[in-house]
Amino acid sequence: MVFPSIPLLRLAIQLVAPCVALLIALLSMVDSYLDRRRVFLNKRLEEFYIPLIREFSGEHPKTQERWDTVEEIMTSKRHLCGSKVAARLPQHFEATIERAPHYERYYLFTEDDVNKWRKIADTLWEEYIDTLKEYYKLVGVEEYTLPEKPEWAFKKSIRGKIY
Repeated sequence: MVFPSIPLLRLAIQLVAPCVALLIALLSMVDSYLDRRRVFLNKRLEEFYIPLIREFSGEHPKTQERWDTVEEIMTSKRHLCGSKVAARLPQHFEATIERAPHYERYYLFTEDDVNKWRKIADTLWEEYIDTLKEYYKLVGVEEYTLPEKPEWAFKKSIRGKIY
């Protein structure tokens, strides 16, 4: 049995040590990137997609405070949305709140406006689902049930545009 000489062993360690240190640094960078991505996706979900989907759906009465929430998200948090929503989302919320018997919805002035906002909401929903899937993958959730798409709370105004 032949043992390598001490100088050869020392040389081998000197050659391998930087490679191991580089590998550890690379793994640390990847872990840091994935953690930052997870935090960003969580913020995107919690501060942009979920509040807008909640407000655009027909699950609760629409109030001026809720309208203000939508406007605030659209103007000050649009940096959180994806590229498809950014391409469609206007600078301001164009709906009004009208009270109908037993229900309050966001009303728009023309059928074209209603269709436009439903398409915006559909695009928002698609990006929300894509972001949710990416978030689940990132945090290691393998089996999950995606939420059902809600009914959008946009209707054409019967009163017409108020000047």
